[in-house]
Amino acid sequence: MPQFKQSDITNPFWATNDGFKGGRDPMGIQNSSVATYGRLLPGLTNLTGHIRYYSLYCWLISEYKKLNISGETDIHQYNFIRRAELAMALIMKDQNIGSVVGALFVSQQRYKLIEEGVYNLADGADYNSKDKYWTYQTGAFGQYYLGSLIYYNLVKIEEGWFYLLSSGDKLASAVLKSVDKDIRDLFIDCIVKGRLSDNDIKTLNPLGLHKLSKDTAEWESLNFLLTKPDDENSMRRETVLLMLKDIENGISVDRFVEHRFMNVKQDIDYDAAFGWYFYYLCEAFHFCIESIFCYILNEISDLHNPSVKFLIDDIRKNTLTNLEEEKKYHSMDEWKKNVDGNIEKMFGDLKKLIREKDYPQATAQSLKLMLRLQLEFEKYKDDILDFENRNDLTRQRGILSEGLKSYITVHSSLSIDKYIETIVYQIMQEHTIIAIGKMGNNDKDLRKFVFEDGKVVLVEIRYPTETSPRVNSLYNFLVDLNYIDSEGNLTDIANNYIRNYGND
Repeated sequence: MPQFKQSDITNPFWATNDGFKGGRDPMGIQNSSVATYGRLLPGLTNLTGHIRYYSLYCWLISEYKKLNISGETDIHQYNFIRRAELAMALIMKDQNIGSVVGALFVSQQRYKLIEEGVYNLADGADYNSKDKYWTYQTGAFGQYYLGSLIYYNLVKIEEGWFYLLSSGDKLASAVLKSVDKDIRDLFIDCIVKGRLSDNDIKTLNPLGLHKLSKDTAEWESLNFLLTKPDDENSMRRETVLLMLKDIENGISVDRFVEHRFMNVKQDIDYDAAFGWYFYYLCEAFHFCIESIFCYILNEISDLHNPSVKFLIDDIRKNTLTNLEEEKKYHSMDEWKKNVDGNIEKMFGDLKKLIREKDYPQATAQSLKLMLRLQLEFEKYKDDILDFENRNDLTRQRGILSEGLKSYITVHSSLSIDKYIETIVYQIMQEHTIIAIGKMGNNDKDLRKFVFEDGKVVLVEIRYPTETSPRVNSLYNFLVDLNYIDSEGNLTDIANNYIRNYGND
């Protein structure tokens, strides 16, 4: 029987596509994590790498309006912004700064020269160009940054054009007050003419994304955007405080989420502290479900398209061999009462087992961790439910309370071996429902396995993934605003922020 693997399928001459499409969230449970960090860090995304883009985009829209009204340009607004993005990438090309729009295009030297030392912005940026820095029509602005600018009430869209709101006008004016007029005029002139020279780049260096100067109107405006008082839908300002305190104590940004989870009681007065604790619990739960799903897919492959019954029997037997001590318990509820351990260590062990591709052991570890998460939920149930309700998270699929109820609580009376069978059935059924639901009117099939002649046929193996909760973007913003120096240490700006927090 053929085995359908997405990576292996090639199209014969009469075929147009294989009908299957990859996807990041095959169990459809990560939206709860995304919604949670959307409350913790609103106004940022994982792809908004520099806060100065916010002010520069507002200024560009303002300048385009002036040029358009005066008839000084016939360039479409989209191409005007696109040329500015490519020009900025060229300005930043030797600065050793990451997260710059168009940086890959520049590093690969795919740009064309008008003459020696003069870059052709029009050819490299305009949407109709054959080889351009960005395929999305409205550039990185429309694809990545626009949502953040709309969130901050800086920009609106009408009939396919971008317009500034009053707050956006003020941010554009802050650029006028902060950047020398000759530099601003040169940048706009390069965009309109579609050319940028090496000499221009040297002159335009103060416009670099990392060149924000403290106490300028632009710095003040961007700093206010990031650190203004939180409203009921935001815990951003508190998260800034928590990150700065962690850096002060030598905690690296890549350990921020785990450290927040482990130290929730230390900063319990802050909603954001509990929010990151909650987010970590959701991530651990999601990883457990996805780890079991990963084992199912690998077993379909290893068993060469088995029947459903044979597949589930095999998974049950292999998992039980890694649960020798736990076999003595008569039910999942009895096992739960005897589970202990640090959640962060259990989660770390699970991720290690996945990296080592020990899927039976990873599945056994997932069951232990889910029971430990259930105990944690029961201990702090009122606080968790209150957080979910206050932040309108209860309707998100995969949210902690409903997820644990669906996968643990309703099955608490089952024996361990029966539970394994039940949970495998449940995961397979839910993936199928979610995949078909995501398809909508699209002709791309999102299922990772299909049923054919009583057999389970593999389409694609997917591995557990964690979401990315914007903390790296926040760190970059804090560097750009000079809260953190080039060596990763707090500056006087950051120390004053910590010292005066709550008194301003």
